[in-house]
Amino acid sequence: MPIHTDSELALEFYETGMLAYDQLKLSLAHKNFEYAVKEDPDFFMAYFWMFFISSEGSKDIIDKALQSGITQNPGEEELRAALKYLKDGQDEKVVEHLNKLIELYPSDPHLHKILYIIQFHYFKDPEAAIVSIERATRECPAYPLAYNQLGYAYMDLERYDDAEKAFDRYIQLAPDIAYPYDSKGDFFMTIQKYQEAHDSYMKAYEIDSDFTMSLQKAEKAKMLLEKMVS
Repeated sequence: MPIHTDSELALEFYETGMLAYDQLKLSLAHKNFEYAVKEDPDFFMAYFWMFFISSEGSKDIIDKALQSGITQNPGEEELRAALKYLKDGQDEKVVEHLNKLIELYPSDPHLHKILYIIQFHYFKDPEAAIVSIERATRECPAYPLAYNQLGYAYMDLERYDDAEKAFDRYIQLAPDIAYPYDSKGDFFMTIQKYQEAHDSYMKAYEIDSDFTMSLQKAEKAKMLLEKMVS
């Protein structure tokens, strides 16, 4: 989907933020979106993603997004409408406008991501999320992050064989970043394979030492393993 901003520097910050988002480096992503709106106070898409990854101050950010300058393409207008309905609690309208958005730009993985994350995390509907994620993997088969969300949605429904396949595909598509191994560690923890969980968490930490949470989870897996064999 085309992204509208009058500032080339704001667009650079935005693109850097999206790359960080896809590696689940959310603090870095948020910081770049903040830089983007500082350069262009009417940058709707930067405000949108700031809201999407925020917990504190979300209401303030969503208001800034909705009050930002007029968007310049039908995709951004559909997303603005979906955001307004999300704020108003009209779930069906949110899904309706996001589906219209995806119909406009079916090969844009970020738009699919918005829909299935809202269905899974906001609406707590893993079955609907799976339908949307599977559609995303058909339209954008080489987009790694979809398989991560798919794995967690399958785990939520206790479809563990499907979850493992999804996480393995995530690792296959993004073998050099930490997050796929952290996710696979969560999978192993869920099915109580603590040695495998420990090893997967440590792999994540070895790839990126900023993943201190992976190290903490590895220590917990080791403790549970020792408790199991004692």
